[in-house]
Amino acid sequence: MLAQSDSILHLLADEDSETADLVQEQLRTRGSELLGDLRELLPVAKGRAERRLRELMGQMESRIAERAFGELCGRISDDSDIEEAAWLLAAVLQPGEDFTQAREQLDKWGRELRLRIIGVESAAHQATVLAEFLGEELSFRGDENDYYSLENSIFPSVIENRQGIPLSLSIVYMAVARRAGLVLHGVGLPGHFVVRLGNAFLDPFHHGRRLHLDDCQRLLEGQGIELQPHHLMPCKPRVMLARMLNNLLHIADDDENDELSAKLQGWMGILQRAV
Repeated sequence: MLAQSDSILHLLADEDSETADLVQEQLRTRGSELLGDLRELLPVAKGRAERRLRELMGQMESRIAERAFGELCGRISDDSDIEEAAWLLAAVLQPGEDFTQAREQLDKWGRELRLRIIGVESAAHQATVLAEFLGEELSFRGDENDYYSLENSIFPSVIENRQGIPLSLSIVYMAVARRAGLVLHGVGLPGHFVVRLGNAFLDPFHHGRRLHLDDCQRLLEGQGIELQPHHLMPCKPRVMLARMLNNLLHIADDDENDELSAKLQGWMGILQRAV
């Protein structure tokens, strides 16, 4: 526990904002090892002190998350877990949030899917079971009313709301499938992201509907693109992460969030330099 915790709370509660700012800065400079002690102060902090303490912790947690995510951008490889990137990015966008419940929900769904595919040997039939479970029963689907809402790109929010954009929904499918022992790949069709199990393609944005090659071609027709074999190949984690950051950059620019835009551009630069 922090020494003189009562004094710290008293100073944070001071009506003089300069005094509180000075205390916050002194605590901030002590770094991440202080976070555990600050969390212990929260239950007894009240009013202005609680608000300033939460603000300070949020700033510290944000810095930690941003540093960890930047390091991941610099080391991501073909063997990396895109789910790890999704969690770290969520921690950047929602600093201090507890994602335990969302992680446990994925584990629960993974266990349930594992039970449902017992005795189901073909990839095509396993894909059908996966789509029926996530797309129909749990009703994961695309948000067509507010497509560019930030929540549609934040992994735990997608898990909670059961809606998102093609890429974020595909990562949920991949995460649940992995927990069930299935190897599900992301497929980055131009302008639309889907998943692939063996030779079976699913569209998580549209309740996991099964896609055939002519369906994939129709998805590209509006862009004047002819479907090519390389369009159907598994998408590497680095490419998926780049698409995640690009999606968020579009949202940040639309919202005129210059601070977030600058951070996203910085991480995209790290990704490019790490190739």
